[in-house]
Amino acid sequence: MQRKIEKVLLFVPPAFTFKDRIDINPLPPLGLGYLGAVLENNGIEVKVVDCIVEGWHRRIEVEKNILRIGLPFEKIEEIIRSYSPDIVGVNSLFTVQRKNAGEIYKIAKKVDKNIISIAGGGHPTVMPELVLSDENVDYVVIGEGEDTIIDLIGVIEGEKNISDLDGVGYKENDKIKIILKTKFIRDLDEIPFPARHLLNMEKYIGLKDSHGTRRKERFSPIVTSRGCPARCSFCSAYRVWGRKYRTRSPENVISEMKQIKEKYGIEELMFEDDNLTMNPIRAERIFDLMIQEKLNFVWDTPNGVAVFALNERLIDKMKESGCYTLNLALESGSQYVLDNIIKKPVRLDKAKTLAKYAKSIGLNVGLYLIMGLPGETELQIAESFKLAKELEIYSPFISIATPYPGTELYEICKKNNYLKSDFSLDDLFIKSYSISTPAWDGEKLKRIVEKNCKVLTRDDYKKHPHKLFLNALRVLFRNPLKFPQKVLNFLGFNLKR
Repeated sequence: MQRKIEKVLLFVPPAFTFKDRIDINPLPPLGLGYLGAVLENNGIEVKVVDCIVEGWHRRIEVEKNILRIGLPFEKIEEIIRSYSPDIVGVNSLFTVQRKNAGEIYKIAKKVDKNIISIAGGGHPTVMPELVLSDENVDYVVIGEGEDTIIDLIGVIEGEKNISDLDGVGYKENDKIKIILKTKFIRDLDEIPFPARHLLNMEKYIGLKDSHGTRRKERFSPIVTSRGCPARCSFCSAYRVWGRKYRTRSPENVISEMKQIKEKYGIEELMFEDDNLTMNPIRAERIFDLMIQEKLNFVWDTPNGVAVFALNERLIDKMKESGCYTLNLALESGSQYVLDNIIKKPVRLDKAKTLAKYAKSIGLNVGLYLIMGLPGETELQIAESFKLAKELEIYSPFISIATPYPGTELYEICKKNNYLKSDFSLDDLFIKSYSISTPAWDGEKLKRIVEKNCKVLTRDDYKKHPHKLFLNALRVLFRNPLKFPQKVLNFLGFNLKR
């Protein structure tokens, strides 16, 4: 049935998280900002609602140790009724959050069965059939969506044929049809800058935890490239962005920086690229322009950088242009694990040299590690902690290997029955210990990691005794009654909390 599309309502759904370890990062949703800009350029009215930031202080315990953060579904229904959109789209990034997205599709159809529901993001991209099995979902956009959403609206309005689409799932006579993603946007400069005026930017200002700890209150993410040719076993990003590395021109990137500085008073940037430095010549050009234009941002790379493309000259440029932390996504301290299990093109000898150089010129250095991959040994995990100690990075960011759908890791675990016996898609939190191999189960792996973390912390205190004193004071003042118990636990007596 042909119909004119005039209004589109886009959602970031509420999110689940562990009660004792909030791991949600409220950030302006640039993906929806890009879609909003493209839709507006085509004469369509758009509203974007980030249910997480709009309901950041609303936290409901939905089951033991699991919270849902974000707007209540009753409020979401009010928004849909009030706006009366032709299309409701939901950015569903993670499989573990799929039920929150599902509630929004359900509400949209309750408000008006003629509202067209579209699912996009990482989860619908890797599991389109599962998403379309929901009776309330009409279409799935697979992969990047700026071109696809306009083509899909063309089909809905009767101006294009369904066969013209690329990267779309739909239903025909109650049968699910999937058109695979084969085309990616070649010239990223052709995409308009994200429509930040739709993102309620002031809501994010001053939040303490937004993909790490920020130095400035007025921060914004920025993305300058897409795609990754690496084949890391734990990663599904290529399913969304493809394997070909595609970049915006340095001049285009600088234009966006100027816009967000002048219009929103942004003082800190977060490069959310997966591979900001993969092309070092291009990266250096961006940093040179930041210096020449005297933009005076401080900046960080929360997703890490392409270590294999780094060099000392580039690190110098990074610091001069405002970088304060060099995050190294090394994943392991074992070269064997990197080569044969993770399959990441990183040489640890080079990475160590660069890390030490970055520290020597005053940069902070962060370290990302993944532990618990099938085939990894306890000794190899110890090598990762040894690397952290050698680099004097005593608080590395440790992820427990999580079998996300769309990854090689997920397929390995299914094939070899490595998923724990009661595994479900609801277990896919970043530290849910979902994998059980002949070498260990989740509980044993947890003990191994926690033991090594304690050793690393003690090494830190030995080298920096003042940290022990300051942390002890914090614990004492926060909870004096539990202070003796915490001291004994730290000393290794393993008392129950």
